[in-house]
Amino acid sequence: MKALRVYVVGIVQGVGFRPYVEHLARRLGLAGYVRNLGGGEVEIYVEGEGVDEFLEEFKRNRPAAIAVEELKAYEEAPEGLTGFKIIKSSEEAREPSAIPPDLAICDDCLAEFRDARNRRSRYLFISCSWCGPRFALIKRLPYDRPNTSWSRYGLCPDCEREYSSLEAGGLRRYFYQGISCPQCGPRVVLRDGEGKPVLADDPVAEAAKLIEEGNIVAVKGFGGFHLAALASDDDVVLRLRERKRRPQQPFAVMALENAVDKLVYLDGEAFAMLRSPQRPILLLPKREDSPASKYVSPGLAEEGVLLPYSALHYYLLERVEDRFLVMTSGNVHGRPMCKDMSCALRELKGIADYFLDHGLEIAHRVDDSVLRRTNGRWVFLRRGRGYAPVWLKSPSSLRGLWWPSGRSWPTPEPWPSGPGSCPRNI
Repeated sequence: MKALRVYVVGIVQGVGFRPYVEHLARRLGLAGYVRNLGGGEVEIYVEGEGVDEFLEEFKRNRPAAIAVEELKAYEEAPEGLTGFKIIKSSEEAREPSAIPPDLAICDDCLAEFRDARNRRSRYLFISCSWCGPRFALIKRLPYDRPNTSWSRYGLCPDCEREYSSLEAGGLRRYFYQGISCPQCGPRVVLRDGEGKPVLADDPVAEAAKLIEEGNIVAVKGFGGFHLAALASDDDVVLRLRERKRRPQQPFAVMALENAVDKLVYLDGEAFAMLRSPQRPILLLPKREDSPASKYVSPGLAEEGVLLPYSALHYYLLERVEDRFLVMTSGNVHGRPMCKDMSCALRELKGIADYFLDHGLEIAHRVDDSVLRRTNGRWVFLRRGRGYAPVWLKSPSSLRGLWWPSGRSWPTPEPWPSGPGSCPRNI
């Protein structure tokens, strides 16, 4: 019989960490608990005969979304607990930990979205522990539903059951803070140029029809508004340039998987990057026979392309004949991207003909990441969605520096001391 108290720092909140730990502990017949801490880290207490096996299994087979920067384990005297459970989060902050970035819709959620028999079929905000918006919706730590934009949406009985039971929700939905469905989640509204609702049975399909007719539609995603327009029509692209006062700077093009190779030359590595959970914009060589207008990226040999990263984007593109669209940031030149309708009406009125809006509050703007391949290596031109706010490691110590706020870098809380408390290097 043995007991360990484990502290884990990294991307460990909002990525299915606690459900995975509970599932693993139960499988190994261990007792204890797991909880979020206020600095973004996680605490695990586990006791039983298989605690060493627990740590080894965690190191080898944890879900890919969990990124561990530091793990410290301390041996303690067993408390004689029974069962393993997720307990209430603590406001205690021992070490600062990473806030999870936004990740693209996973294949499992996309399959559910397209399955007419699934209760989340055609639900535009479908996500799970392995995918979906995180940083864009987090208002404060620890990552619990009341501290996110999901707090305004109560759970229906079906979602409550999935959230509360590992057997009902599985690892992807059990204790997932962003759980929702068509019965209890956000709704999409199509609005005209004045912000008034447009009656439509299917607002996204109606928006796709309007885009096909040559209109420019401001689409609210999870990190802010994008301006969506036909990328194959010279007149539409030139009109967007004139309205946005962007005469030369290239536009990004969002395309479905089966359409992107019509626009650019792709190799396996580039396609894998496009399909990664980070879903960056990649600058890739244009095809000479590309159906995209020459005014999308005038005078350049490369096109900036990305794949859809949410069910809403997939649904929109699947209803456009081209299967690709200009998808550029919803802002005026020199201003930040709009993240709510008040900003969109104030700054995008006269640029967008229509607005595709929804009620999920965006806490933080999240712009697209942009990468290009230079000398065989991918280089960031802009670090955004999927990659930020992930930490960058410095080869030099920054402790003791003074920041503009006048506050020094915080000194971490001391680790426990006393018999049996020496941390094991994992």
